[in-house]
Amino acid sequence: SSCCSSHRWKFDAWTVLPGPFRGLTSHCPMLRTPSLSRVLVMLPLAWLLGHVEATKGTTNCFTSYLAKTPLADCLKQFLIEFMPPWDRLNEESLEGGILGDTISVALEARQNFSWASDVSWPLFSNWVLPYASVNEARTSWRTLLKTRMSSLLDDADFRSLTRISDVVDKVNGQVWKLASPGVEIVFKAQQTPKIYDPMSTIGFGFASCTGISLLLVDSLRVAGVPARIVGTPAWNGQVENGNHNWVEVWLGEEQGWTFLEGAPAGGGSLFEPCSHWFCTPAKMEQTKVYVPQWERVTNDTIYPMAWDFANKDIPGQNRTSYYHEACKPCGQQNALLL
Repeated sequence: SSCCSSHRWKFDAWTVLPGPFRGLTSHCPMLRTPSLSRVLVMLPLAWLLGHVEATKGTTNCFTSYLAKTPLADCLKQFLIEFMPPWDRLNEESLEGGILGDTISVALEARQNFSWASDVSWPLFSNWVLPYASVNEARTSWRTLLKTRMSSLLDDADFRSLTRISDVVDKVNGQVWKLASPGVEIVFKAQQTPKIYDPMSTIGFGFASCTGISLLLVDSLRVAGVPARIVGTPAWNGQVENGNHNWVEVWLGEEQGWTFLEGAPAGGGSLFEPCSHWFCTPAKMEQTKVYVPQWERVTNDTIYPMAWDFANKDIPGQNRTSYYHEACKPCGQQNALLL
């Protein structure tokens, strides 16, 4: 789980332990059963490891890497440093497999697209660079999507766009056909966790809200746009009410984060919260909303996955207040669509 945010401790099972220490719980059964005595004994070590992690995690590869250390190496170190525990076990395979292409394609987008060139380090490192969002299968989706989307990414009109919202509209309008030649990707309910990583969505030609959202997030990241999955594990705090995932995109310093759905799941407007079926006071009143991130220093919570509730190893941010405010003005016309 993600437990340390600027050394603010959370006593929720083992969320008290910082990243480097948490991984031990998967190998030591004793550590998976917390007690007050163990917490008190381990707090000093946890604080020390958390302090080391926080110090390392503040590195900005765009400005702070040494001249003798190539930027790509700094980015690789960053990805490895904040890998979730299960990726740590496969670090050698990931490093020899997808990390190189992950970094090169991300940097290529930053160089090629004007809207991507000045994306800040926190945005780039958490929501453009990473090879995964949550616990989906680790695959080389970035190189595949770069190839499949080349007719769009290489188009002169697309590259001349200046507003990120226009970039998002173009990608969301075309990727569902481009990613899977000959078969347009469609929405199909109740597919997670069977089908939700981007390669499975492309291969099967369908996914539910999680898979559709992850494929749009990854397609936008290939185009250099900061994007992240967002969702609730339980509408109004009741698991029986179901869950939902959608997408947030960064539109720049003035507009910040806003949201939409992948076109097969409903689309909606980036600028009209009430255009989304779930954005109503009744739907959001008691609902908690979260986004995941990559590094484990600035997060204020975990990202709870409805398909894997026991997994507390995805760092996240709580976005509940944003959605309560954004959806407060939305009237009964949206409720009628539920």
